[in-house]
Amino acid sequence: MVIFIVNDFFMRIIITENQYTRLFEQEEVKCVPTGDTTYRDVDISVYDVMNNGAILNYGDYDPKDMGAIKRIQKKLGIKIDGFYGPTMLETLSTTLGIDLCKQKDNDIPIGPKGLTKLGLFDTTLPEDKDEYTNYILASTLVGECNRCTKEELFAIYSTIKHRSKGSLVDVVLKPKQYSTWNKYNSVDDKKEYLITRISEQKRKGFDEMLSLVRGFKNKSPLKYNHYVNPTIVDLENSKRSIAQSYRNNKESSKQIGNHLFWWDKRHK
Repeated sequence: MVIFIVNDFFMRIIITENQYTRLFEQEEVKCVPTGDTTYRDVDISVYDVMNNGAILNYGDYDPKDMGAIKRIQKKLGIKIDGFYGPTMLETLSTTLGIDLCKQKDNDIPIGPKGLTKLGLFDTTLPEDKDEYTNYILASTLVGECNRCTKEELFAIYSTIKHRSKGSLVDVVLKPKQYSTWNKYNSVDDKKEYLITRISEQKRKGFDEMLSLVRGFKNKSPLKYNHYVNPTIVDLENSKRSIAQSYRNNKESSKQIGNHLFWWDKRHK
């Protein structure tokens, strides 16, 4: 062990070689590139990394909001700009406990294992039809009201059951029915959208919601087929169909949590 003695006027400090290195050669120890970074344009989603063999590397740039780089940056709590540069590299090194000095080209390639460690894993959609339905219903409830009470969630679930003529999935994914799915109908790769959506919802209580949905299926639905948050729609004066439905069936309405629920006789 080599001992260094550092004199600073009247104060003498005795430190070890490792401590000296940390204090005075911090940049070298971190091995974070200090020169200008040359960036490459990429188009890589979390889905691509988890399912298509794509790998993120230092120097990649992806401006897309749903791109893997921006999603990683959001997870790390750093500036979300789409550049896999020195800041992101250093933060990954700290978060994942990786010594950059031992990495080839001082790079941290991000593949499926890296995303999993960061909590950005993609979900595999179940092949079983009933469980797939449960996934879509759970995703619907997370999107519609992930902070609702169990009673309120069951009331929302009941509206789905009563609107269905067979497939509950078709009911919620039908355009202009459940607003949480509005974007779904405008995307081309719907499978990728579903996987990305549910992966994101894992941080918002998706697994807990999935358990609730499985339990709901064994209960008789409440007699509601419409609901609305009265703070965002003027139910007494609006010409929107949802407001007209409420006015025509006001006698059957009930406030549960933040939503009003009712039975519209025209929708059997």
